[in-house]
Amino acid sequence: MVKEVVIKSTDKKVISSRSLLILKPTHKEIKRLKAEAHYPSIHGHKVWNSSFLVMDYLSRNKPSKNSTLMDLGCGWGLLGIYAAKKLNTKVIGIDADADVFPYLDLHAELNGVSIKTKKRYFEKLTKSDFDGVETVVGADICFWDKLAPVLYKMMKRAIKAGTKKIIIADPGRDPFYQLVAMCEDEKLFKCKVVEKTTSKPTEACADLLIVTPAKK
Repeated sequence: MVKEVVIKSTDKKVISSRSLLILKPTHKEIKRLKAEAHYPSIHGHKVWNSSFLVMDYLSRNKPSKNSTLMDLGCGWGLLGIYAAKKLNTKVIGIDADADVFPYLDLHAELNGVSIKTKKRYFEKLTKSDFDGVETVVGADICFWDKLAPVLYKMMKRAIKAGTKKIIIADPGRDPFYQLVAMCEDEKLFKCKVVEKTTSKPTEACADLLIVTPAKK
């Protein structure tokens, strides 16, 4: 448990969006975690904008209530926190960097939810890790060329385990489109790409790769 955090509504270092409270990197509580030597090393130093576009998609395409959602490369956890708070899902946050979890715990406490976390690389996620997971989401997680085949193989394991939907969002990096190309040729599942935009809390645009099991 993190200590109780009191946030003033007038605090200019707090973002309020989609019923969530989000601390800016310059907020004193974020600085406190950094002072305690929690230094995320795999791009886990802020909330990535594609997260908000996945939230918007989920708000219109809701997972089943009380189902389990896995947030890949969860970072500060706001995507999973949104799902737990607004969509009544159970959430597992997955990240290769355990130093992001104090930031996730801080935001979960601030938003009144509980998130289960696991330190795991995508390639180490087994079929059994996806047992009972209905929805898998990930925002800004395909940023290196080597991640495209890793995520592709991981998605196949998830679908084989019974996952009903996988949503990967990206602002337009080449590795992401490599992943899309791989998925388009896969017979185990079908996929589509949907472009989403938003103006809140900042201007953002991303493509969402949406994967569902192929019809038998």
